[in-house]
Amino acid sequence: MIEHELTCHHYRWIGPRLTTEEGRTMESGKVFAGRYEITGGPRSGGMGSVYRALDTTTGRAVAVKFLARTAWDGPAGHGGVRPGANDFKRFERERTMHERLGGEGVPRLVDYDFACGRPYLVTEFIEGKNLRDFLVTHRPTLTATVAVVVQVLRILTRVHSAGVIHRDVKPHNIVLADDGTAHLVDFGIALPTDPDATRHTEGRTPGSIGYKAPEIILGERNPGPAADVYGIGCTLFRLVTGEHVFVMSSPDHMIEWHHCETPAPRLDALVDGLPTSLVDLAAHMLDKDPAARPTAAEAESALQPFLPQPGAPAPHPVLVPDPTAPFRAGITTTTGAVDTLRHKAAATGRRRPVVHRPPSARPTRAGLRSLIARTTAELTEHGPGPYTQRLVRHLPDARSHWGGRDPDVLRALLLRADAARLSGDWPGAGAGYRAVAREMAGAAVGTAEHVLALEARIGAAECTVPEEHDARSALLSWERVVLEACALLPDVPDRLVRRCREVGQELAECGHTAVVETLLERLPGN
Repeated sequence: MIEHELTCHHYRWIGPRLTTEEGRTMESGKVFAGRYEITGGPRSGGMGSVYRALDTTTGRAVAVKFLARTAWDGPAGHGGVRPGANDFKRFERERTMHERLGGEGVPRLVDYDFACGRPYLVTEFIEGKNLRDFLVTHRPTLTATVAVVVQVLRILTRVHSAGVIHRDVKPHNIVLADDGTAHLVDFGIALPTDPDATRHTEGRTPGSIGYKAPEIILGERNPGPAADVYGIGCTLFRLVTGEHVFVMSSPDHMIEWHHCETPAPRLDALVDGLPTSLVDLAAHMLDKDPAARPTAAEAESALQPFLPQPGAPAPHPVLVPDPTAPFRAGITTTTGAVDTLRHKAAATGRRRPVVHRPPSARPTRAGLRSLIARTTAELTEHGPGPYTQRLVRHLPDARSHWGGRDPDVLRALLLRADAARLSGDWPGAGAGYRAVAREMAGAAVGTAEHVLALEARIGAAECTVPEEHDARSALLSWERVVLEACALLPDVPDRLVRRCREVGQELAECGHTAVVETLLERLPGN
C-alpha cells in the first residue's frame, strides 16, 4: 500500500504527526471534521502534506491533502509560514480538476474544506504502488509495459478532451492499483488549455527533471497535450530500457539542455529485438517538435497490437501489481473515444442529441475479408502496422456478430496471434493460437476449419520454445501437425507448408536437425 501524493514532488517521512503554528496536531487516530480518522502519514514536501485517513461515514480509505505553507518574513524580523495567494488559487484549481475529472483513472474528489488554519481536499485512496516504486523491484515485460502506457494514454485522452494538461506525467505520478489498473495523480500543476486561464506558477518552470517536454523547459506559456505525450514517452523509455532518456547524474541544466537539443536515443539502440513500429512510436513521442508527436489517442492505437489478449497467461516473473490483469480478464477494452465525447458534453454542459444510426464499428463481410487480406500481406512484408491495428479494433464486434467459430473471425484471430508473435509477445501469441485451436477442435479433416486449427497448433508449438524453453515439447507438437498436414496431400495449403518449414527451421537450430529434415521431405516443395 502507499500513501499516494496529489501535489507533492519530493516527499520524506517527517514523523507520526503534523504540528501547525496554531499548536494543533494531526496524528494517527485523530478525527477531524467529525469524519476523517488519520491512519497514516504524513508525507510532506514543498506543496502539501498528504495523509491516509478513514472516512468514518463510508468506511473507505481516503487521501487527505493539506495545503503547504510557504516561508515569509514577518514584521520586525519575526518569521512565519503562510500560504501564498497563488498557492490558494492553485490548490483551488486542483480541487476543481479532481471534481471534474475524478473517476476512470483519476482519484475522485470526496470533500474540500478548512482545518487547522489550512484548506484541505480529500480524494479516494488508491490501494497499490506508484510506478516509480514498482520499478525498484520489477522489470516489466514488453506486454506489461504496453499495458501500463495504454492505460495512462486513455486517461490522458479523456483529460485532454476536458481541456486540461497534466504537465507532470512521470512514474511517480502513476499509481498501479492492486487490481492492475493505472491511475494518474498529482494535478497540482495541471493547466487548462484555455490560453486566457491564469497560470499561478510565479515564474517557475513546471514539471519534473527528466520528464519535462522541451517546450515547457523553454518557457512555453500555453503547452498543449503534446507536452503530456512527451512525459509518457519518457516513461515508456524508462519502462522498456530501465534507464532515463538522458543520464540523470548530470546537472539539472544539462539534462534539460539535452531534452531540448539532443535527439533521444532510439529504444533499439539499448534493447535488442523490439518491434520496429514500437521503436518508431517512442521516437515520435519524444520528438522535440510538439506538432510531430502523436496525440495520446493515436499513440494508444499504435500500441494496441502489443496488448495482452483476454485469456493470456500471467507475466513471468509475477508482477505485483500486474498491469496486464485487466486486459487478460477482458475488462479493459475501450479506447476512450466514447469517454472523450461524454466529457466534452459534460464540460460544455450540453447533452449530445441521440442519433439512431446503424452500427458502423463492425465491417461488412466483404470488408472483413478485405481487411484480413491486407493484414496478411502487411504481416508478411513489414510486420504489424495500420491494417493490423484496424483488424484488432474490429475483432470484438465481428466476433460478437458472427460468432467465435466463424471461419473469417477465426482467421482474424489467428492473424492477431501472428502479430503478437512477430512483435515478440510470445505468451500473448501462444494464448491466441491455443484459443483458436480449441475453437476448431474436432473439425472435419480437410475442411477450412481443420487447416486453421493446424496453423494455430503450429503457432502454439513455436511459442512453447521462448515461453517455456522447451524445444522437445515444441518438436512433438510440430511433428503431429506435419503428419496431419501430410495426410492432406496433394492439397496442403501453401501457407500451412510455409509455417511448418519456418518452425521446423527453428527446431533444427535447437538441435533436432535429423527429425526435422526427415519430416520436411514429405511436404511439397522439396
